[in-house]
Amino acid sequence: MASILPLGLALYFSVGCSGGKLASSAWRKPNITTSLTDRVRIADAGVQKAISMLSPDAQFDGQSLAYAAQLYSQMAELDIVSNQTQYADTLRNNFLNAPHRQTNFSDTLAYGHAACRAYVAYNDSVFYDYAVQSWWFGRTYTLSSQEIAAGTTSVKNFTLSKECQDITMAGGTFWVSVLPSSPGARMMDSSSAQSTDANEPTIASLGTGTFFVLSALLAELTSDPTEKNLYLQAAAASANFTQAHLLNSQGLVQDTISALSNASCASNSIHESYDAGLAIEGLSILYSVTGDPATQSLLNSIVVATIPNTAWQHSNGVLTNGDLYLLRGLTSLYARQSIPDLQDDIGQYIAVQFNAVIDLTTANGTNIYGNAWAGPPSSAFSPVNQSNALSALLGAINLRNTSDVSGSPSPEPSSTPTNSPLASPHKSNDAIIIGIVLAVVALMGVAISIWAIRRRRSRSASMRISPVSFSMWDSLRQISGEHTRDAPDQPPPTVGSKSAPGLRPAAAAAAPMVRVGAQDTAQLPPPPNLPTDELVRMLNERLQNRNWDEEEAPPEYPV
Repeated sequence: MASILPLGLALYFSVGCSGGKLASSAWRKPNITTSLTDRVRIADAGVQKAISMLSPDAQFDGQSLAYAAQLYSQMAELDIVSNQTQYADTLRNNFLNAPHRQTNFSDTLAYGHAACRAYVAYNDSVFYDYAVQSWWFGRTYTLSSQEIAAGTTSVKNFTLSKECQDITMAGGTFWVSVLPSSPGARMMDSSSAQSTDANEPTIASLGTGTFFVLSALLAELTSDPTEKNLYLQAAAASANFTQAHLLNSQGLVQDTISALSNASCASNSIHESYDAGLAIEGLSILYSVTGDPATQSLLNSIVVATIPNTAWQHSNGVLTNGDLYLLRGLTSLYARQSIPDLQDDIGQYIAVQFNAVIDLTTANGTNIYGNAWAGPPSSAFSPVNQSNALSALLGAINLRNTSDVSGSPSPEPSSTPTNSPLASPHKSNDAIIIGIVLAVVALMGVAISIWAIRRRRSRSASMRISPVSFSMWDSLRQISGEHTRDAPDQPPPTVGSKSAPGLRPAAAAAAPMVRVGAQDTAQLPPPPNLPTDELVRMLNERLQNRNWDEEEAPPEYPV
């Protein structure tokens, strides 16, 4: 316990005292002056323009199937935040008739996200079933603890690396990066990036992050304890993999790491805004389900590193190229109020992107948006550029300003804040400084007192873990039949440097792993110590409503 106290205090103060530290006076138009009604109208016009470009099979001609899936997700999102159901029938027909139902389902993770949002919007079980089917596909390409122990996986033809810098490789999802045909295309082309090449060893943030988000969404949606436990385990494994193997010492999410046993954990130092966006989205959802402080701390560190980063934005805060995933992640974070002290800053950052999109990326009346969010506008429609822009238009609907009237559409009650998101500019004065200093001193006193009490208890207790607040690292070891290495309050081993094996990034080396546990023990009982295959069997039996043959494998879906 003593070994993690300094880090715990640092993370605590990082979360508690960083409000107002991200917003910059150089940001372009960080406030919303467009009325809520007009924001809904602008977003709907952009969605309608994209729909008009779909072919009769509800796809974009000659384009990846994932592009249409991104649009489907945004159609549902618009209905959620505007409290409407105008796209319910359209989406139901699109899901039933789209070509991916008859060909392959390698685009499934993108459709899974769309299905989850459609289920939230319309409460139609057909969408939930699609999301579950999508999750099964993603799980096939995600390394389990059993596969790591065996050193093999059925979808690859090479020996797996079991650990990198003493941390399990379980939780990583295979993906292949592709060169974009135009700036910003890579972040959207999730389908053609999905690895079905049995010899490709790359695990990437795009794959891991997309599966992470889908797992977290399903955990948030289901009320069945067995299903929730299964999805929470998957989400936490993805989060811990990201923290251990894809997060650098600055809190930036890197692109890839090799799962090949003789590759010495080879990785790259590339970090992109969309990698961070997926991690932010997944962590914000996971934290809303579990309330785990370690999850919030990890989320905070990524947000604080991502928003000010000049690698993907101009000095005025406007993104150089549109990014669906970053805006979607920040919108999820803002709607769930996962980091209250950064709520205003996040809202202002979303406002910067919204104002840039409507001012600089579209010509009047066309409702077509370009890729360069600092301009110039584009008159040529691109599903990538349009969906990127729609992420900013939709994100701004959650924001409030004084021009909003009571009769305007209201966002989803369960995921939108009730307070005004945009505060007046931060002021520096003696009173504020004194208040902050006193607050820090008080918090330090409270934290030290709590630590002292817990330390005394730990000396007299017999190392028991609360059944509803356990380390995912320990749970994964229990599931795979291994004994836990650490005491309940002792952090697990962490990852080494991605660029130089054997070295440990300062942030990753000390940070506690993500913890999963129910907030209400009456609603969610303690997760059983069952093998993952047993949990899979139970979930599939429930979904199929039939008995399970022990010799039968989990269901397979077309790939």
